[in-house]
Amino acid sequence: MINLKNDYKIISNAQTGIFKEAIDYHVTFRLNDKCNMSCEYCRWYDGENYRNPLETVDALFNFFIKQNFKTVLFYFHGGEPGIHPQVIETLEHLRKWEQETKIKVIIEFQTNLSYGTKKLSKIIKLIDNLSISYHYIDLYKINAHLQFVKNFCFLKLKKYKIRRFDVMLENVQDLDDFYKKVLWFLKYKGIQDSEMIHSFCHYDKNPDTKTKHLEFYNKYNKTEQKFLIDNIEYNTNDLFAQGLNCEGCLCDAGSKDIVINCDGNVFTCGIEMTYYRMQCVPVKPIVNVLTDKNYLTILNIKLKTKTKCKYNYCGGDFYIQKYGVNNDK
Repeated sequence: MINLKNDYKIISNAQTGIFKEAIDYHVTFRLNDKCNMSCEYCRWYDGENYRNPLETVDALFNFFIKQNFKTVLFYFHGGEPGIHPQVIETLEHLRKWEQETKIKVIIEFQTNLSYGTKKLSKIIKLIDNLSISYHYIDLYKINAHLQFVKNFCFLKLKKYKIRRFDVMLENVQDLDDFYKKVLWFLKYKGIQDSEMIHSFCHYDKNPDTKTKHLEFYNKYNKTEQKFLIDNIEYNTNDLFAQGLNCEGCLCDAGSKDIVINCDGNVFTCGIEMTYYRMQCVPVKPIVNVLTDKNYLTILNIKLKTKTKCKYNYCGGDFYIQKYGVNNDK
């Protein structure tokens, strides 16, 4: 376990470092806990499509207006946001609020790219950045790999810039076919960043696969997010593999960065939301923006104060600025 003590520095940040604007507020916006895949390393596939995305957006914009925000970022995450029945309507609703309030809305859309091209063509007209995760095993399991390729070719024909193309290095049986396909995707010059993730998967029964994946990673991985923690450099895979303990440290999570489900529940960060869903640790949402009349006051208080982390594991929110126990300024 990596224990943060003093200094946390984001050396390169492929998720939020690309925007020229100063972002006042970062919202991880979750339409669902439902996915058409069931990857072995994922917990967010057997839940529901939340029913109140439009109302959740309305409540958030009431807060943005009150705070006089100029720019906000919505990071669509899941589950798989692309399969939610109101995904297009929600994106259009965000653009409507942007036009009416003049608050700039940056939309980043994380997807497994497994749905129809017609829907994809509508989505990319409404977003700023598309981030794709390539899940070889489950794409074949649900007979959607061909659709993934069709969608990818559609984006290539339009010369559409793909913000991120992340490759999950899974326990694939046909490694030659897998590597061949990955290299074909990565030839597309419209991909701005691509990171191969191997530390999510479990190779206990397949040590040879892990060895080959690491060789492939070292040879072909395109970009890395890097972090300097107490003067030691790590990448994303290091943090996932070893774990990052920020307990007792201060963080912008829950302050300038929130996670919100489209049932109105707001969480400090991804790991808190995950614990809440799994019911493995006693967790309560910060507030519910749809049912709590005082939500504007509560979010305002959270905005003005950093969060003291109470968890000994950071579940992937590495891009959020953290402050060591002895360095909280």
